[in-house]
Amino acid sequence: MALTIRAMRNNLGTSESPFYALASWSEVVDSEKFIDRMAAGRTTLSKTDIIAVFQLAREELARLLSEGCYVKTPLGAALLVATGKFSQPRDPFLPKSPDSGHALRIDFRIDRKIEKEALASIQCVRDKAGDRRSPNLLAFEALPSDSHAEAEVGDVVRISGSRLKFDPADRRLGLFLEDETGIETRSEVYVQVRPSSLIALVPTGAKEGSYRLIVRTVSKGGEILEGSATERIRILARP
Repeated sequence: MALTIRAMRNNLGTSESPFYALASWSEVVDSEKFIDRMAAGRTTLSKTDIIAVFQLAREELARLLSEGCYVKTPLGAALLVATGKFSQPRDPFLPKSPDSGHALRIDFRIDRKIEKEALASIQCVRDKAGDRRSPNLLAFEALPSDSHAEAEVGDVVRISGSRLKFDPADRRLGLFLEDETGIETRSEVYVQVRPSSLIALVPTGAKEGSYRLIVRTVSKGGEILEGSATERIRILARP
């Protein structure tokens, strides 16, 4: 998979450039999936071992930060940052007072070796121009098989992302599967339609092959908005 780069329209009147670059992730990897990948064949540690190590690291990191430490970890450095202003040099610092204008936050700075390694090997793909109103498709999975590459006709699939909500009764909108010839098939059954999650059935009219996932919604002004997944998926005929 690759990082998707879109050209987004710049609505600032003071800007000299009509478009700006926006990166879209190929997938959102949660903590459990991250640990599953770590435990998958590259270590003698079990998933339970890795979870225990992360839990211990979290507890120790929180303890050290509460003691005002600058903490360097194998992944990067964690540090506390103070914000706010004073009228006099000896004024108290009151981060827990809502009216003080004072605050503490925690910054995490990724290790430069990890950053250098990731940036050296990353691949980028260009997508068509878009805007911040259109659906953004981040991840696909077939339920309950958790396969990110393929699904069978009639399977329940979940699309994760943002701005995915639409009215399923409006046939102009919804989840569409576009085959390699450009023909689209609309999903007719929807289990869940939320801004960040769409669960639907692979349409029975879909034939075996490679498809591009498209979600269409409508703006408040009535404009049809479209977003598509970067990676194509494989639809298999049910045996």
